[in-house]
Amino acid sequence: MAIGDIIVGIDIGTSKVCCCLGQINKFNQVEILNSSSVACEGLKKGRIVSQEAVARAIRFAISDIEATQDFIIKSAYVNIVGSYVSVFKTKYSVKLEDKYAGVSQNDIDTIIKSVGKIEVPEGQQVIDVIPSKFITDSRITDDPIGIFTNFLEAELDVIIADKSVVKTIGMAMQKAGLQIDGIVTNGFAMKDIVLSEDEKSQGVLLLDIGAGNVDISVFSDNGILYADSIPVGGDTITNDISIGLEISYGEADKLKKQYGLSRVAYIDNDYSITLSTYTGDEKNKTVKCSELVEIMEARVEEIFMIIKQKIEENHLKSLIHSCVISGQGINSINKSEKTAEEILGVPVRFGNSKTANLIKPECVGAYGIVKYVSNIKHSKNIGSKIQEDVDQTFFENIVQSFKSILGAKPSKSRK
Repeated sequence: MAIGDIIVGIDIGTSKVCCCLGQINKFNQVEILNSSSVACEGLKKGRIVSQEAVARAIRFAISDIEATQDFIIKSAYVNIVGSYVSVFKTKYSVKLEDKYAGVSQNDIDTIIKSVGKIEVPEGQQVIDVIPSKFITDSRITDDPIGIFTNFLEAELDVIIADKSVVKTIGMAMQKAGLQIDGIVTNGFAMKDIVLSEDEKSQGVLLLDIGAGNVDISVFSDNGILYADSIPVGGDTITNDISIGLEISYGEADKLKKQYGLSRVAYIDNDYSITLSTYTGDEKNKTVKCSELVEIMEARVEEIFMIIKQKIEENHLKSLIHSCVISGQGINSINKSEKTAEEILGVPVRFGNSKTANLIKPECVGAYGIVKYVSNIKHSKNIGSKIQEDVDQTFFENIVQSFKSILGAKPSKSRK
């Protein structure tokens, strides 16, 4: 990466689209310039069901960012949920012609490009190739540049995704007037901001619990072993409360945040709660706190039981030594990490996102994308495209993007 590179990350979530803008500073670190969040209902169970709704939310989120900058954003990195992603490991090696020339970026590029020859299952495509380690004549390292060696081997994590889902994401971005710089799995977007180096090395289960789904990732030996997602989250719990107590969704969400608890056994005082939007015949309906918590307890247990089943089905249990929970889906339900510990059988903690001051809590996923991209090694160019001519409006930019697709001459932009 180069000083001044702009990186734009877009997180398309169940209830919102978030955008984060970062720039590489003179210390070769990413500096966050701004972030934005816009409500969106275009995603269901991790899949885009309305390209127009998603594109509209992306346009507004990008507009908010551009209003504070002197350029127009032309491209961005975007996320994909784990249920449409598979991971497999492979090895490639090259023999260096001159041992004393040292390993070069070209040698690494040769190895990574060789992944393009891999046959992937029908309906799938490669979206990312991540070297987890390099092996030379004398050592194992994550950065072999300059090492004198006759032989260089790389262990690679190859990420493949559902081609139809990737195409839908691309079409939504296109309708928003943006090109795709790359697609980042949700687990990768969160790992660098919530996991410690020891956790990533020793074996950790990362659960990113959002409004409508839980992204499941397993990392070990500084590589990824598994990625998946399940279509339940914070909104599922709220909906359970709404139906179970016969109250509005809004009141259910308020009660969840006010009285959130993962087990009835943790209640100190089982006081009464008056329901203001009860739809039954009884006026001034009241319920015990334990009735509310019972609903939350059942769903929280179910979530972690499903996760446990997936871990066991994929023979990962012995490789996981801890669990970290990120996301805002159950952060209002106290002691939910205790329930997770009981079910999963490993220590569990909530991840404290190490974010910049300009990052809104709901934009952590977008920030994670920017952070992940900025940490990519062995890449010559990671920047997003921007247009420096600010005389053009954002919506004129969208029109021009479609013209470029049809073959018209594009306006000047830079990486």
